[in-house]
Amino acid sequence: MPRSLPRLAVLACALALGCGGNTPYYHLDWGGQDTVTAAPGDAVPYDIAIQRIADNLGEVRVSAAIAPEGVTFGPAFSLPEGETIASTTATITVAPGVTSYGVNALQLVAEDPANNVTARGNISLVILQPPEPNASFSLAVEPRQVNLAPGQSGQVTVTVTRAEGFTGPLTLTLETPSNTTRLGIDPVTLAAGETTAQVRVTTDRSLTVLPYVVKFVATSEDGRTARTGFTFNMNLR
Repeated sequence: MPRSLPRLAVLACALALGCGGNTPYYHLDWGGQDTVTAAPGDAVPYDIAIQRIADNLGEVRVSAAIAPEGVTFGPAFSLPEGETIASTTATITVAPGVTSYGVNALQLVAEDPANNVTARGNISLVILQPPEPNASFSLAVEPRQVNLAPGQSGQVTVTVTRAEGFTGPLTLTLETPSNTTRLGIDPVTLAAGETTAQVRVTTDRSLTVLPYVVKFVATSEDGRTARTGFTFNMNLR
């Protein structure tokens, strides 16, 4: 499997049949991002690869078995009969009216009918709430997701769009589930007129391997705020 493709939860453990005995050998590995962050109206590219070692090389078809309402994964693709490896870029599309915010399950299935082989696995699809601007400024973060092992840190770019006439300083903070201190950012203040900042995001070693949905918050001196969603994807990459 190409090293550029991280594990896909459950699927990366693959499927191995016929390890001993008279049953034909069949080993299937597939991989892709285990967590994807999107917002209503987004179409997000998703890289996926599949590889197998088998005595009988039937066609393997990959498609979405379960998806949240308003979410599609496609197009379906296949590993052709007789071949051992294939990769593609699919698209995860979230309809504009979707309101199932938070972590959702998107289940994929790989099927080789000729060998009676079926394997399934889940992608954690995080759907963020729309940003919450105010009349004077709005907030955006890029990327919207970091993939880290517990205890690691990362860096993101925070951008503020200021309305004409607003030049005041802004303090950046993180709003976390249950106000946990195990996810955080380094203290940052955008000086008067500034619009971007590089921000270090931090995680604690005690965190469970899960995606965590949080919000970046920008606060002005007079208490006005703007918010935007963000995902800490904790994994053991």
